[in-house]
Amino acid sequence: MRNIRLLLGLAALPCFPAAAELETIVVKASRLGAGDRPPTVLTEEDIDARHAQHAADALRGLPGFALSRAGNRGGTTQARLRGAEANHVLTVLDGIELNNPANGSEFDFAHLDLSGVTRVEIANGPRSAVWGVDALAGLVYLDTTPAKDTLRLDLGGGTQATRDASARYARVAEHGHLGITASRFETGGTNIALSGDEEDAYRNTTLHLNAAHDIGPMTLGAVWRAVDAALEYDPTPWPAFRPADGDRAADSDRRYGKLEAAYAGSERWQPSLTVTTARAADAQFADGDRIASTLGERVTATLSSNFALADAHFLNATAERETHRFHQRGAPTPFGDPNQSQRLTARGAAVEYQYRGTRTFGSLSARFDRHDAFDDAFAWHAAIARALGPGRAFASVGTGVKNPTFSERYGYTPNTFFGNPDLEPEESLEVEIGYATRRFTVAAFRGELENEIAGFVFDFARGGFTARNLDRKSTRRGLELGYRDTLGPVRIAASYTWLHADEEGRREIRRPRHQGRIDLAGAISSSLDFNLGAAVVGDQLDNDFATFPAVRRTLDSYTLVHAGLGWRMSSRLRAWIQFENVFDTDYEDILGYRSPGARAMAGIQFEP
Repeated sequence: MRNIRLLLGLAALPCFPAAAELETIVVKASRLGAGDRPPTVLTEEDIDARHAQHAADALRGLPGFALSRAGNRGGTTQARLRGAEANHVLTVLDGIELNNPANGSEFDFAHLDLSGVTRVEIANGPRSAVWGVDALAGLVYLDTTPAKDTLRLDLGGGTQATRDASARYARVAEHGHLGITASRFETGGTNIALSGDEEDAYRNTTLHLNAAHDIGPMTLGAVWRAVDAALEYDPTPWPAFRPADGDRAADSDRRYGKLEAAYAGSERWQPSLTVTTARAADAQFADGDRIASTLGERVTATLSSNFALADAHFLNATAERETHRFHQRGAPTPFGDPNQSQRLTARGAAVEYQYRGTRTFGSLSARFDRHDAFDDAFAWHAAIARALGPGRAFASVGTGVKNPTFSERYGYTPNTFFGNPDLEPEESLEVEIGYATRRFTVAAFRGELENEIAGFVFDFARGGFTARNLDRKSTRRGLELGYRDTLGPVRIAASYTWLHADEEGRREIRRPRHQGRIDLAGAISSSLDFNLGAAVVGDQLDNDFATFPAVRRTLDSYTLVHAGLGWRMSSRLRAWIQFENVFDTDYEDILGYRSPGARAMAGIQFEP
């Protein structure tokens, strides 16, 4: 009832003085392409200004966005939105869902190279009513659609035996586009363990293609992406369970694809049919021998139609079928046999309605998902925005849903794990209210998570492990501030997040209570440009498994400063130098994992 009163109160805002008309906010979080509030956005210009091809450098400290990286680049990198779990965030690339069914249905940002990415959009808050069961806490959308003709070569090198190269080609015509990107990154790395001196290397090769062509009223599109990565890492032996120097390695292969046909011959009806595939293969090695491997596959078919019902009234109807496959191989042990192959199928239907008035925006959306191994899931979302003064006031309320994962359903060793077919999806309810102008956004939110799944519970009656829904609820509330403007030749972006996330009064791990960032970039002269910024992350907690039961330790707050200069040598050639972690700050995102320290890179950009 309180949430309903909040929305009705915002709808009554005509008693305020007259305000300007609402501008349409273009977003990827809606299949209708518009939203009630501005998302957090990184443009291609933002990424290029800092040479931040690694996602962790570009995303750390953004509103509501918390990153946890296991040491160097290439180490497991989790993202949490508004205090939720990492597998509650859906990551999408050009319409392809990237979350890995073999990795708890979360996306590992470790291997995400931003070369060729033209826009990153982060939509905080539940998006399950549109995108389904992986978007409980929000959506990260990566767009590689080229906006202009490009032919460019980037070469760089720096400390820690680091080399980086990328080539981009893009052609944008009246009836289509073609974008091709190839990148290669390799580094000797640093030691991720707190003791010893063995360096842990990493390499990444990424190829990407985005193409579309109009044939009359039809648009045919295709996306293909391949990632091959190799990482050296350290084991975490008993009894400390913290990294210690050792010969461990991991190979990761990613293959993503999309085919799409869209019809735009009618202003009233615009249907599309899309088929996407995502394949994630990982293998682990110890002393040169293969010890384990996993393969996660996702195939999604989506039929979606947009309808213009009347002036200012729009509707989307979507039907979707998704198949997940999970394969795991490893040596049997006294604790069980990890070898297994599993398959799950889900079918979903969603409806989204929007009203885009002169001074009022409203939306209602709902989605139903039927799963062949779990209970059905239903999610809904309602939002409203109203022109007020120089900006808009907005409010929303909705639910997010997360289905059980393969490991929660079958365990790591199925023959010693009792599957629970009665597991219910995790579900959250979140309410948000805020105000936004072209430069400034403030949003306050509160959410609750129920039916949280514990995937490793000992069943004394049957003498084995199983998964169960917990009775207790976890709560999250917070405040997000964002600012973006241009002051003369300088672009400035700043953000701050306050978060309180707990479970039965106990603070959640790896959720900093305070974090923020500021970025400045611009021209010093006609040939010189600069970038300068800092990310501030407050103290957070993590589990220490050196004792039983595990105790929680505090990870200290830290500040990471970056700075760089660019020199336009000619119309075709630009040289640059970039410094990350300028003051060599020592920090931990995960207990026991050493930070990579200060880094310096220099390179050239050539545009023939």
